[in-house]
Amino acid sequence: MSVASDPVGFGVLGCGGIGRWHVRSIRSLPGLRLVAVADLDAEAARRAGRAAGVPDVPAQALLGSPEVEVVSICTPPRTHAQLILDVAASGKHVLVEKPMTLNLSEADRAVSACQERGVLLGVVHQQRARASARVLKELIGSGALGLPLMAAVFHTWLRPVPEKLGWRGASGEGGGVLLDQAIHAVDLLIWFLGPPRWVSGWAGGAQGSEDLAVALIGFDHDVHATLAASATTNRRRDDTAIELAGTRGWFRLEVRDYDHVEIAGLELVRSKGGRAEALRREEIEALVRERGGSWRAGPRSPLWRVLGRIAGVERGRHSFRSIRGFLRRRADRVAQLEHGELEGHLAVLAGMGRAVRGEGPPLVDGREARWSIAVIDGVYRSQAADGQRVNLVPLAGR
Repeated sequence: MSVASDPVGFGVLGCGGIGRWHVRSIRSLPGLRLVAVADLDAEAARRAGRAAGVPDVPAQALLGSPEVEVVSICTPPRTHAQLILDVAASGKHVLVEKPMTLNLSEADRAVSACQERGVLLGVVHQQRARASARVLKELIGSGALGLPLMAAVFHTWLRPVPEKLGWRGASGEGGGVLLDQAIHAVDLLIWFLGPPRWVSGWAGGAQGSEDLAVALIGFDHDVHATLAASATTNRRRDDTAIELAGTRGWFRLEVRDYDHVEIAGLELVRSKGGRAEALRREEIEALVRERGGSWRAGPRSPLWRVLGRIAGVERGRHSFRSIRGFLRRRADRVAQLEHGELEGHLAVLAGMGRAVRGEGPPLVDGREARWSIAVIDGVYRSQAADGQRVNLVPLAGR
């Protein structure tokens, strides 16, 4: 294990878009050191290594390097399960992009293998790192919302033609709306409510693609949640809304363009003279801000407020490839910086470095991430059984 003064050595396996983002993030974080990169596409590895000023090496050399303590797996989802096993067998810690695996049996093997080898398994679910999500988690845990009763998740996006997306357009390779997109919302839902107990659902779409899914998820104490997700809704961006109601309060959490998380609504009551009294809006906003969360106010900078309004909304376009989409995401990022928040992947990687140094667990470890895979796997099994409930059970062992 590294001592606190030593930078943790990372190797990045997979040099596509998200792999390059890991490379940039690792290089920007104190306490982390990028050792090398690898990719089956030799040219992609050369470009990434040259840009970062580190060697590009074969995958086996990356796993065999004594300087590499953590391997970031940034390859297509169909490769994750085997690569986790390979990395664990090499004695390296693992950080893998979502989805951890394509199905529950693969997830169980991956978690068990890392446990048996005594290595950490972290999974990139960066939205748990957002301050606003953490505030709501704290309020739920403290009982401020009373007993949770029900929740609803609504995820929408318009993605390009599947044939142009490679694996992202192939449901069987992790490109369906559940494993590729809605899994983030499922992870937040489980984080808020605890391990799910059963699921019933359906997923499908036109011409065999999975671009629409609905589900009912059961939790302890008769808490129920609904999930509706689609990638063909003609919406302007990747949007997720989570609403949760309890006996003493309610909230609406919104996630935009994958990473900007804000509280869009929050109501709380307190007991006064034996009666329930609603907290004033300014009291609730102060409560959120005191805990580092962001209310839906956008950036404080007048310039970025104007640019955010100019960016406006877009419909029927792939917003990640437009100037207005860029301006909107940048305005959201400015608002996060004003609250002192790290970008999501930076927070995940920094947390993984601390975990390797023995300063706590990864932001989301394999056992936690397994529950999201269990829910999605359960939706598929429920669909095959004409919508019947599928019971979900924890992985055996500690």
